[in-house]
Amino acid sequence: MTKIYIASSRDIGLKCIEWAKNNLPNGFEITENMEDCNIFISVLYDKIIKQDFIQNRKCFNFHPGILPEYRGAGCASWVIINGEKESGVTLHYIDSGIDTGDIINISKFPVNKNDTAYDVNEKALSTVFESFVDNFHYLLVGCIIATKQQVDEGKTYYRKDLDKAKDLTRFIKAFHFPGKEGAYYIKDNKKIYIGENYEKY
Repeated sequence: MTKIYIASSRDIGLKCIEWAKNNLPNGFEITENMEDCNIFISVLYDKIIKQDFIQNRKCFNFHPGILPEYRGAGCASWVIINGEKESGVTLHYIDSGIDTGDIINISKFPVNKNDTAYDVNEKALSTVFESFVDNFHYLLVGCIIATKQQVDEGKTYYRKDLDKAKDLTRFIKAFHFPGKEGAYYIKDNKKIYIGENYEKY
């Protein structure tokens, strides 16, 4: 019997597990013991998988971003910050790097003008489930064609980068110039100015 472990730290992972339990082909079973599995599937799992674990079994990951452009954390926020018109979910092999394994499938979705990081994240969660359902049986039977990632291409985002991006102090200071238009954001097609009461310190 081939044993599958589905790892997740999100509700979407539980949804995938329940679907998998009801759609297992003969000869496969879901195990609750990670060390006991033959096939490991990560669905937005938040732990780093050790190299010795990877070497002894097939390991896959559903990543909420398009690889190799969006490796790492906070993809939904960076997609908005970078002004992307689309995002997606990448199914890939897990290797020793951060989201650097061979790519099996990329499922894309549009990013609309008024979308927030929350909106992008919700679309990604929905797409994760769709991709899981579409690819689950292929992962089990090994009917996979993968494309090698170019490790020197794309970018890896870290939590600390997102924390730094939250601090808008320098941005506000850059556009604080009495008599000239200050920094703003658009809401309901109107400019909402920020930093108008900025005081030099």
